[in-house]
Amino acid sequence: MTDWTLVRARGLAKWWDADSGLRPLDLDIDRGELLVVRGRSGSGKSTLVGILAGWCEPDEGTLEWCGLGPGESPRHWRTVAFAPQVLAPVTELSVLENVALPLRAGGVPRVEALERAADALAAVDLSEQARRAADAVSLGQQQRMSVARAAVVRPALLVADEPTSHQDAGHIDAVVALLRATVRSGSACVVVTHDPSVAAVADRVVDLDAVT
Repeated sequence: MTDWTLVRARGLAKWWDADSGLRPLDLDIDRGELLVVRGRSGSGKSTLVGILAGWCEPDEGTLEWCGLGPGESPRHWRTVAFAPQVLAPVTELSVLENVALPLRAGGVPRVEALERAADALAAVDLSEQARRAADAVSLGQQQRMSVARAAVVRPALLVADEPTSHQDAGHIDAVVALLRATVRSGSACVVVTHDPSVAAVADRVVDLDAVT
């Protein structure tokens, strides 16, 4: 384990039935790393996401968080920010307000939160949609909003589930660029994806089909 290690998993496993779940996995996740996780349906990708996000507990093994700063907790959005495959915008708020929401919840002043949210939206080509209602934009735009919302807090770990699944080629590049910028800032980023263009720029690829 290095000084940069954020998460250390040993023998991590969870079973839903005989055919699906996460087989025992050893994995270190480092700050400043873009890690792609891929595998067939049922190989445990979503289960690993759920364990990292704190939504479910493993049946076996250990998950250790290392080097968290003052006030950081594995259950805090600033520690683990999530961009889901199934989107969940707050429909009463604008696109801009959705992205600023985790900042405001973390105590960031409103003006600063909106400025940072606007910068994140610009990075994924959503400046023109910033004032629109979150449910009035396209599915692809909602997905980019979700990635921006996760990245804007500069989390210790950003977990993204298929973040380019609704994007055209140009916007895939924008999403990937934001993820790369997030890891350059010192965050770790775990991306579950089948997209080869994301895997091509990853620092490391973990294939769950190869876990025995």
